[in-house]
Amino acid sequence: MPARSAVLQVSPDRVDAVTRAMQEELIPRYQDQDGYEGFVLLANRETGKVLGVSFWESESDLEASDDLGADARQRLAEVGGEADTPVRETWEVVVDDEP
Repeated sequence: MPARSAVLQVSPDRVDAVTRAMQEELIPRYQDQDGYEGFVLLANRETGKVLGVSFWESESDLEASDDLGADARQRLAEVGGEADTPVRETWEVVVDDEP
């Protein structure tokens, strides 16, 4: 299963705003994408570091969602007061222990 991640450094007091934007604005857009398998958002509230990971049925589905991923990174950076460009990486899920 292909996955895409992005790491953002936001102001710690903006973590809740980033979470809300992801849940209310962006997840619905992801759910409309072919091959979407889920999303995980992790946050360290003390440092403001946020890690988002999206999961896709196929590599072509991941690639087809690249514009959405870029939009999401930009939107969360705006909401979070991010000064730097979020770091984007792609992965292959090789172990998944989710029931």
